[in-house]
Amino acid sequence: MKDSNLNIRMDSFINRQFSQISTGGYPALLDKMFRLVLFLCKTPLYSLAVLLVMMIRLFSPIVVIRLGMLDLCRIGAMTNADWYLSQKADGLHLGRYLDFFYFDKSTNHINGQWLKMWRRSMPTLPGTQLWKSVQWLNRIFPGYKNYETPDITVYPTQKTWKPNQIDPKSKMIYKNNVLLNAVLKNRSPNITFTVHEEEKGVRALDNLGILKGKQYICFHARDSAYLDSVLTTKDWSYHDYRDSSIQNYLLAAKKMANRGYYVVRMGSVVKKSIPISHLRIIDYATNGQRTDFNDIYIGGHCRFFLCSDGGMAAIPECFRRPVIYTNWTRMNGLITATTIVTGLVIFKKFFLKNENRYMHFSETLDLKFGGEDTNEIFSQLDLELIENTPDEIRAATIEMDERLNGTWETTPEDDELQECFWALFGPDKLKSPDLRIGAEYLRDNQELLK
Repeated sequence: MKDSNLNIRMDSFINRQFSQISTGGYPALLDKMFRLVLFLCKTPLYSLAVLLVMMIRLFSPIVVIRLGMLDLCRIGAMTNADWYLSQKADGLHLGRYLDFFYFDKSTNHINGQWLKMWRRSMPTLPGTQLWKSVQWLNRIFPGYKNYETPDITVYPTQKTWKPNQIDPKSKMIYKNNVLLNAVLKNRSPNITFTVHEEEKGVRALDNLGILKGKQYICFHARDSAYLDSVLTTKDWSYHDYRDSSIQNYLLAAKKMANRGYYVVRMGSVVKKSIPISHLRIIDYATNGQRTDFNDIYIGGHCRFFLCSDGGMAAIPECFRRPVIYTNWTRMNGLITATTIVTGLVIFKKFFLKNENRYMHFSETLDLKFGGEDTNEIFSQLDLELIENTPDEIRAATIEMDERLNGTWETTPEDDELQECFWALFGPDKLKSPDLRIGAEYLRDNQELLK
């Protein structure tokens, strides 16, 4: 949306200049050239940006230099970088292309370890404002898209996905499936820890009370505390539909602790601490040991990660750790790409208060929300989102543990329910073969498959 508005403003600006030159003739052209030179002399940054745009365009017959932006202030945003590297490893984005990325800041917080690791793996450029200026100036000229990194998003929008579901022969999501297939092939992390960092990580786990070689599980429930703290000038309430109560995860945490695992509650800024009911349950988010490095190392080495719909999931995804997605809402944006090893999903329920019923999965699949008008949409529909219960979260956690142990037994009924659910996406919907809906959750909510 932001890029679209920028393009509209630039088109309007360019058209206005041509109109004024056309009306004013040669004097108007000289006047605008003089104003441009004066502006560039006063702003060295834009002068350099103009020079770089000229060089990029002049070099294009030999090599096409493309720029891309990555938002490092949101951990989840770096899945785009992960997708790009996986797609490139599969042979995409190759040819006469030389791709570079620069980082932008959407909030006031950057995880230093995350930044360090992606800089080691990505072709990145220093100087955010300079490269933003280069992109802005490049977009003034025709063919600007040739000099920007291509779309790497693996999720089809409703605009492309819905027509494909109605008519699979249209192949509307073919491009998305090509990109997604490249990601699904890559079972190795695109970022790694150095030997020194691995040693540092072992010490960090030891400081938490987790001995070397012992397995642990991470869990995290998204709340509004993080975004409200990193950018206080913005109203983030339209993200509240993704929130869930950390209390509802404690039953699963205790169950895993009783099975002999350490269980680590994650988060950099959270609303409240949790009551510790077991020696192997660790409230890392509030115990004073949280650091940028520890966030990434702990999340990247867990047995599996239990989490709600939040950016924290990008850490286990990028390190190919199994993930349980609880309280998931955006069914048409279901995570299908980066959960390579094993993934389980259970959903919030959408309760229509004026009809006194839950929406079927097919209805929520067609529901468009997630933007700044989300609360207004839910209000108009008189819609209430119902969180997963502690029992639902515990059941999914047990299933994940037993699947990883090789002791989980799938029944024919479970397989049939899975097929019924994924059939909602149509025959051409590509997904990880190891991504499933929680078995007990589907058994208990079969009526939502109608």
